Amino acid sequence: MASHVYTPSNSKSYYLRVTIDRKEYRESLRTTSKRVAEKKARERIKDLRGKAERGETDWLFHAGFTVFYESLDQPDEDHGWSDRTRTRYQTSLRQIGVTLMEIFEERGEDIQLVGAWEIGLAEVTEFVALRKDAGVSVATINRDLTAFTHLMAYIKNKKWIEVNPVQLFEKQGMRERLPQIVLPTQEAIARLSERAPGTLTFFPSFLEETGGRITEMAMIKWSDLSGMDRPVEGNVTLTLLNTKGGKVRTITLRQQAIDILLQIPRSNRSPFVFWNKTEDGYYRAAANIFWDYAQEVDFGARMHDLRHKFAIERLKEGWSVYRVQRYIGHGSVKTTERYYFRYLSQEQQEVANADGNVGL
Repeated sequence: MASHVYTPSNSKSYYLRVTIDRKEYRESLRTTSKRVAEKKARERIKDLRGKAERGETDWLFHAGFTVFYESLDQPDEDHGWSDRTRTRYQTSLRQIGVTLMEIFEERGEDIQLVGAWEIGLAEVTEFVALRKDAGVSVATINRDLTAFTHLMAYIKNKKWIEVNPVQLFEKQGMRERLPQIVLPTQEAIARLSERAPGTLTFFPSFLEETGGRITEMAMIKWSDLSGMDRPVEGNVTLTLLNTKGGKVRTITLRQQAIDILLQIPRSNRSPFVFWNKTEDGYYRAAANIFWDYAQEVDFGARMHDLRHKFAIERLKEGWSVYRVQRYIGHGSVKTTERYYFRYLSQEQQEVANADGNVGL
């Protein structure tokens, strides 16, 4: 069993890698414990073999993407692509992978746990929109779509999906449909906070008051904070080091967030704000922990929706879209507009767009 469990170079969590009926699965086991990983792997392999025997499918997009990408390392008589074409497709595929990861991360989901069937027309449309936001040329986007088409055709030929969503996009064009955002109520946030143990009891409210991502906020240390000797709004900043893509950003905390920090007891052993007594010193799997708690207390939303709640409320208060974009760490202001302007009145949109310094 040990051969089926491994840790990728860019992760501390264990992953499963197994081939069943000549089909490969690679997926996160969502644990840093080898003993737990091996137990989960045994259970997962048993489940997969049972599904294979029953003719059921349970295929992850990540697995199909990886196999297709690696197949381009060598010539293949089935497609007959030249070395140059295969290299170009791999370049596009890397961008596709990064952009889809961003799309699902903005929804609070892990791309490595997404089923192949979950990459649909909406995801292809948003992929194109994000590439346009980044200022990429139409020619480059079309090259990316060609590689994307071949990727999804490969997955479709394996019968993991019924329809190639890229071909649907090419027929229909840009008709973007973003998922609806469910904003958690204050009562639901209170229930979730009461359920959480230790310093995590302060975590939901802190996300609500900062708009941060779960992973980046779970790993903040007291040393990342500046100005806590005078804990008033305008004087306290937080430097986020463990962000998506490693892009460090510094935010000035609002008084509500500062007041939460003042309530959190400090540890003599752990440097983390949201600390625990484990060897790591913090809650490494905070997202998984809160997913379980959310089901228990009928949270009615996702933890990631606290980030959306922060952004929408700040825009309604009069923050500029530029300030919100920088504060929450969107790669482009157009992404911020696309996600949140649909929840603003025309007047609120005009205020948000009026000046890049509004609210500073």
